[in-house]
Formats: sequence, structure tokens, C-alpha cells
Amino acid sequence: IELNMPFLGALQEILMREGIFGVYHGVMATVLRQGSNHGLRFVWYHEFKRIVTNDGETKMTSMESFVGGMTAGLFAALLNQPFDVLKTRLQSSTASEDYASTWDCICKTFQTEGFSGFYTGLIPRLARVVPGQGLIFMSYESILIILLAIFSS
Repeated sequence: IELNMPFLGALQEILMREGIFGVYHGVMATVLRQGSNHGLRFVWYHEFKRIVTNDGETKMTSMESFVGGMTAGLFAALLNQPFDVLKTRLQSSTASEDYASTWDCICKTFQTEGFSGFYTGLIPRLARVVPGQGLIFMSYESILIILLAIFSS
């Protein structure tokens, strides 16, 4: 597929070359990446909040929710990075020539780069994810307080 092709042109090209299954090339890696990322992040944040608030007896401060979000982002990114690498590689412009399946991508990555290949790009990802998740969870908690005040009265 030609780079920077319009969406409909690219879709038509994929359908002509690979059929309907070409549209779903890499979907398993995406499901693994997204599912584990969100699951890990929310499990961590929920436990962090439970501990910090003493099972809901106290309220979290904005700084606590910021730290909780940052640590949740860190935890999720560290454990989820191998899936992110697979997803990124399977969505590349040459993926259909480079990999036959998600399993093939796993095998080739390990054979050519070893275990560390699954952590390629971790530092830039952490630089983006950690502060971003801190802001997101701090904003969520702040907006929740406002909405509860408005709708509980």
C-alpha cells in the first residue's frame, strides 16, 4: 500500500490484495495490547485508590490521584510493552510482507532481537504515558467530585 494514501483508497487496495481478512491483519496484537493495557492500568489504579483512601474512608487529594495515575501508567506500560511492540510492527506498512501472523511476529522478534526486542521504544512511551495518565486520573477524580456535587443534591 502506498504511504499517505487516502483512507478509502487504502481500504480498496487492501481488499483487492488481501481480501476482507487483510483489514483485520494484526487485530489479535491490537486486542492483546489494548485489553492488557487498560486492564492493568485500572486494576493498579483501583488498588492504589483503595489503599490511599483506606477502603473509601477518606477522600483522595488531587496529588494522590495524579500519583496514582502516573504509577498506573508506569505499571501498565512496563507489563504491556511487548504487546505494544507487536501491535506496532503488525500495523507497519510492510507487515504483510514481514509477518504471516502475530505468532510469526513474536518468533521473528525474539530470534533477531532477543527478549529486549519486546521492550524497544519503552523509554519514549513512558515519557508520554506516565505524565499523561497522571493528568487523566487527576482530571477524572476532579470531574467526578464536581458531578457528584451537582447531581447528588
